[in-house]
Amino acid sequence: MVGALSVTAGGNNCVFIRPVFDLVTEVLNTKISPEAVEYAKLRAYSISDLYREKANKTELLSVLIRFTPQVILAYSHGTENEIIGPDELSTIIDLGNTVWMNGKIVVLNACLCGKRLAQALVDAGASAVFAYNDELMIRVWSDTYDPLEGFKECINKPQVIFDGLKAKDVYDITIEEYNKWIEYWDEKDPTTADVLRHDRDNFALYGSGESRITFSIYLLIGLTDIFIITYAVLWTILMILKETKFLWKKKEEIIL
Repeated sequence: MVGALSVTAGGNNCVFIRPVFDLVTEVLNTKISPEAVEYAKLRAYSISDLYREKANKTELLSVLIRFTPQVILAYSHGTENEIIGPDELSTIIDLGNTVWMNGKIVVLNACLCGKRLAQALVDAGASAVFAYNDELMIRVWSDTYDPLEGFKECINKPQVIFDGLKAKDVYDITIEEYNKWIEYWDEKDPTTADVLRHDRDNFALYGSGESRITFSIYLLIGLTDIFIITYAVLWTILMILKETKFLWKKKEEIIL
């Protein structure tokens, strides 16, 4: 982790890359990533969701040009050099378009991207990149999807970047989440714990640990609106009470 860079451009837009073309990407993007999308929505971020066939370079470039998003989150297959999408024969982020990530925080939930692609993105101007240096492994049983919950919570944990946290704090919180689930599964199923331990040990942060995205301007506006409305209602109530005070006295006199 080097330097001290904060990302401030791009309003409150973010991009999710979510192809679905096989069992792995189906699990990632129907069982795991929707929670992160909802997390961003609840914090009033504007979302460009490149889902299924939209997870392609043309759509990504269009979104980058129109909205200049602050953060990119990808859920797909990966190699040392690329993120796959929208199908197994295509890529959406690779060594040929690293400059597209200039000034952005990038989360790569895919295998192997930490080996080369993550650093290439930083070299091309990305402020921070979260990536896995080896295979990202998910252990589930097809009939119940257990123990998916632990993997989902760990893989999605970098979503706290939407709370305005620094990248280094996001990394630490993600590692803590992995440790929690490793401890839980150590007692119930050591094999699952070992898979989680493998993912934890290969989760890495590249670039500046000081990087952060700006708090959603829409959420700030919303909070301001709530304050103004509350103030107006209370002021109106006080005025009504003041103007009708003489009626209370009159009523008391009648009763007495």
